[in-house]
Amino acid sequence: MIKQISFITISLLILINSCNQQESNSNTDTNTEQKTIKDPNNPKPMALMMRKLASNCDSMKSKINKGEIVDSFSYPIMPFWSAEPTDSSVLEPLFFDNAKQFQLAYQRLMQNKSSQKENYTTLINACIHCHTSYCSGPLKKIRKLTLDYNATK
Repeated sequence: MIKQISFITISLLILINSCNQQESNSNTDTNTEQKTIKDPNNPKPMALMMRKLASNCDSMKSKINKGEIVDSFSYPIMPFWSAEPTDSSVLEPLFFDNAKQFQLAYQRLMQNKSSQKENYTTLINACIHCHTSYCSGPLKKIRKLTLDYNATK
């Protein structure tokens, strides 16, 4: 009888100890997951410019939705095409053609104050078009920059 009680006690201690170790390991995993690094690498100048450009477009979207005019003084063009990219293989003719389309759309947006809604949409579509071919990661964020025509005046 004493042997059986000893065996059960030892078995329970081993079971409890192994459960505690699993909980400890899962807590360590949770802590590791919470410490996600947003930018594991130093972002390249082109990536930084693109982030600023996205922020500018978000601000322009708000202004245009309110019926306000955007101008090149408040939102200067950012020559991202001349900055160092994260992946230098993108620097090919199609990329520069897309950058040229972006420039043209930007110029139309800033020069034609009466059609800013349409020209802003053209600008964002130029971004979507390029990011479909290169660096598709930000597409979800870029698509959120499109105008809500129901909210505009």
